[in-house]
Amino acid sequence: MSIFFTVAILHFFAVVSPGPDFVLISRQCLRYGRKVALWTSFGIAIGILFHVALSLTGLTILIQNQPTIFWFLKLLASLYIGYLGIISLISKGSNYLESKIPNPDKRELKSITTGFLTNVLNPKALIFFITVFTLVIDPDMTRILKISLGIYMSVATYIWFAFLSILLTNQNATKRFKKLIPWVEKVTGLLLLLIALQILLQQDLLTT
Repeated sequence: MSIFFTVAILHFFAVVSPGPDFVLISRQCLRYGRKVALWTSFGIAIGILFHVALSLTGLTILIQNQPTIFWFLKLLASLYIGYLGIISLISKGSNYLESKIPNPDKRELKSITTGFLTNVLNPKALIFFITVFTLVIDPDMTRILKISLGIYMSVATYIWFAFLSILLTNQNATKRFKKLIPWVEKVTGLLLLLIALQILLQQDLLTT
């Protein structure tokens, strides 16, 4: 039980701290609205399960011992997050301000994919799970309990970002600050670019 609380506390501080996932959800809320943000949150939660699967199969140890692989991961993360930032900066207007979004089914799938890729490619998320599964969790813990912890972190992640999505798409607030939304969207785009640059230039976290 003590391990569960330790993991829960570590995960809480990790998930609420500003990072690519947080900025992405803010961007989705401002640009596309609540539904897209919720689907993006679901994609992030799936990304958590992917990290858990890597940890349980030992692939995180392989990445840990292969700096080249980790460098390519940082490069891909920087390019993808930077791309999202550029799209936000050059966009002429927010689709959220329109009455309807075309092709809602495709938008849902794209939202899940965006959330998934942003989380999976985030090197800090990889480091977090390496830390949790190699240093915090008892190696003798059964696989079922480890999987349960992974599911908990995935569900908790979705709940947090879903709550954030609902909070940021409050109708009264968006109507009041409607004129500011395009500017705030560009700020989030700039933040995404800064995060992409930080990931690319950051020293190898595996050795720190």
